[in-house]
Amino acid sequence: MSPEVLARKLERLATFLADLRTHRGRTRSDIHDDPYAVERLLELLVQVAVDIVAHLLAEKGVTASSYRGAFEAGGQAGLLPVDLAARLSDAAGLRNILVHLYEDIDYQIVADSVEPALTDFEEFLGVMERRLRELDADTENGPRG
Repeated sequence: MSPEVLARKLERLATFLADLRTHRGRTRSDIHDDPYAVERLLELLVQVAVDIVAHLLAEKGVTASSYRGAFEAGGQAGLLPVDLAARLSDAAGLRNILVHLYEDIDYQIVADSVEPALTDFEEFLGVMERRLRELDADTENGPRG
């Protein structure tokens, strides 16, 4: 993934995180009455993070078969800390429920997911920003060999 593409995706992720921060402290009832903003932001956070991880995995010749699998493989490949990969895998599970309406939405779970999503995706953002700095440094220093 080129540094420019990664930077654009990270900017988008940062925007979604900023938007989600405005929903801190919302109750189950608040979200039930107006669920779409939080649901969509959780979905978008997972989507952009999976897109980044899947692209980086593809560069290593690894193809994930699911959103959950992408995060798990990212942890196994050393792209993400294993504990973060596991938490993001759980977020992907929630995203699947929201998008595919596998079951009735439990708005308490959605409300309770805001703070962990902020923590986990901010950590993901930090990991990928470090990767971007490394890519930028490699680009500036030219090919090694």
